Amino acid sequence: MKKTFREQVIDNIFQFSDQKNSFELIENKYKSISKEVLISELIQVGIMPEVFEHDSSEEKLWSKFSDIILSKSLGYLGLDSEVLRTRGNSADVYSKAKNYTIVSDAKCFRLSRTAKNQKDFKVKALDDWRRQDTYALLISPLSQYPADKSQIYHQAVSQNVTLLSYVHLQFLIEKGIKGNLENLWKIPVYISKNYKAEEQKRGTTYWHAVDFLVCEITKQPLDVLKQYKQQEIGKTREVGQEGINYWTSRIEEFKKLSREQAIKLLIKAQKIEQKIETIKKAIEKVFVI
Repeated sequence: MKKTFREQVIDNIFQFSDQKNSFELIENKYKSISKEVLISELIQVGIMPEVFEHDSSEEKLWSKFSDIILSKSLGYLGLDSEVLRTRGNSADVYSKAKNYTIVSDAKCFRLSRTAKNQKDFKVKALDDWRRQDTYALLISPLSQYPADKSQIYHQAVSQNVTLLSYVHLQFLIEKGIKGNLENLWKIPVYISKNYKAEEQKRGTTYWHAVDFLVCEITKQPLDVLKQYKQQEIGKTREVGQEGINYWTSRIEEFKKLSREQAIKLLIKAQKIEQKIETIKKAIEKVFVI
């Protein structure tokens, strides 16, 4: 059976992750992704595969892959875009239009992860990373944003950081929008003019405004955008089943372990030996003032 696009990416990441030039390898593999493939696969990019261990080289490379896809997506919207190679205190994607520049960050989440908080979205950090650039953009799966009350919406409005989802991005690309996006980057201005002060900190207000502006830019009715959101729900359920299948298979593998193997696995999972070594290093450095 032919592998899906997602399965192929996962295979490539396992293949490239231990190599010194892993980013270049994954970038070269997907920098020329076609518009048609990108549109059909974009929604699932923000869902981290469960098969990757937490904080592993594979997990980090998937995050870089999402930056590559975001950069390519913005390119299809008429922006001159690139993934930045700098590490720390910097946005991941930099884009230029005729009259402005924009820094962007793509977020990926595991469906198995519990509730997110405002630190996971780094809205304030994006504003800091903007420096002299005009706008800032954060992309995440729509389902992973806080449902309504959250500090991130207040931060986004007060600091002029545009929150957008992969499905909104897909919608804009498929409708052939090229460059006419500055009203979207100015969403706080729209919200301040059209909503009461007490409404401006709510997620429902924010996404109502995003939907309105995206439909205005694409000249599409809201019902069409809602259909895309339904597709996102279907794709999320599909990818979620992938994760369920993975963890179910792991349970079956654990059941086959001997007692000794199970103990070794538990010690490794709890990082007990690493903690012992850390304590040893700490007490070796202790001195009396």
